[in-house]
Amino acid sequence: MNHMPSREYGLPPVIGNEPKVLILGSFPSKMSLAVQLYYANPRNHFWRIMQILFSLDDDRATGENQQGLEECHVALWDMIASRSFQTGAMDRDIRDPVLNDIHTFLREHPTIRFIGLNGGTAAECFKKVIHEAPFPAGPIVVMRLPSTSPANATYSFQQKLEEWRVILDYVGC
Repeated sequence: MNHMPSREYGLPPVIGNEPKVLILGSFPSKMSLAVQLYYANPRNHFWRIMQILFSLDDDRATGENQQGLEECHVALWDMIASRSFQTGAMDRDIRDPVLNDIHTFLREHPTIRFIGLNGGTAAECFKKVIHEAPFPAGPIVVMRLPSTSPANATYSFQQKLEEWRVILDYVGC
């Protein structure tokens, strides 16, 4: 008997040494889960934007690119730790989300000064988290950025790139 899992679990955070920026998405795509790399859908603009901002060698989801972000003090994670198994790939299909412990993450990484929320679902989940407990000491700027997802046709690539440039103000790369 072929039994489908009842829940899907996200990826561990990509942290590096002394992260200054934390990029929070919603939940990894099926492609990302399959290869265990963030933003693996080649149509997602995330890595193309990161390639331009941080002079990465490639515009694809690779371990080397994730390491390149770590070296630039950029951490990656998602707001949702797990969800009920779903066949759909859109954020609107997410059911029964369990959120990651952002407060503990920030306490363990006090060098973070900027949190970029990659799209609306990440922003909505973040709102729920910040009502649960105050942030650790230290100023942290939080900003909703346009989703890099191919489903976000509201913004052109150039508009997304311009909005995402704000993270350069918080890294030393």
